[in-house]
Amino acid sequence: MNDALVLDKLLDGYDNLKLPGNGQVKVDVEIWVQEVSKIIEITSEFELDIYVTEWWVDPSLAFEHLNPCKKIISTDGAKVLHQIWSPHACFVNSKQASIHRSPISNIFLQLYSNGSVWHNYSTFPIDQQKCMLFYESFHHNFQEVRMEWTQSPILLLKENITLPDYVLIGYKAESVKRLYPPGVWNELVATFTFRRLYGFYILQVYLPAYISTFISWISFYLGPTNITSRTTVGVNALLALTYQFGSVVNNLPKTSDVKDLWVLFLFR
Repeated sequence: MNDALVLDKLLDGYDNLKLPGNGQVKVDVEIWVQEVSKIIEITSEFELDIYVTEWWVDPSLAFEHLNPCKKIISTDGAKVLHQIWSPHACFVNSKQASIHRSPISNIFLQLYSNGSVWHNYSTFPIDQQKCMLFYESFHHNFQEVRMEWTQSPILLLKENITLPDYVLIGYKAESVKRLYPPGVWNELVATFTFRRLYGFYILQVYLPAYISTFISWISFYLGPTNITSRTTVGVNALLALTYQFGSVVNNLPKTSDVKDLWVLFLFR
């Protein structure tokens, strides 16, 4: 029996609202990171392109008894996925998400014959930032669907992922439980750790700030009678430092915590 006939046979009378099997459904999840496009510090956002793979067992889709031509059926997920049960998982902390189209939706579906971002700027710019993704089923709580990571939960398609300001230095996957009014949800958390590349800030912020500080010391070598000259040098140095500190703050979120200890030392 060819693939088209097998699919027609399986979907005939199939109820996509019914949980597969009896009781809780185990869903294994794997994420492939293709690219990290940008990190927006002002709004505490980051943008990345990923492949998400999910596995679960649905006894109603087993087709070994139909004597198929192949043990694995590969088909267009965009057409078939809405006809079968799925965990309806989503990234709960995403502001915008879209499925890539080139030119068709990149959704791939396989049927087996057996049915199977935290911020801390106190050490800026020599700091590390953590960006997190929270992945869980939107429709089903923990009693119905258990989300789990695979043995290799996060994989990188590129060996080195580097942005203009950051470089990816690590990542980890963990599973937690979230309590909502309707019940407890099983949530998968992917954490990506980035280290800031501080060369730009050394050349554009700290070096000019240190030069302004050194220039302000000239006032100590002027005679006590040169009040106007000493005042001019001191005020200009203070204005330069204030401008440099403002240029740092404008590129960071407006938070009440300390953003830069190193520039703060210059004001002391």
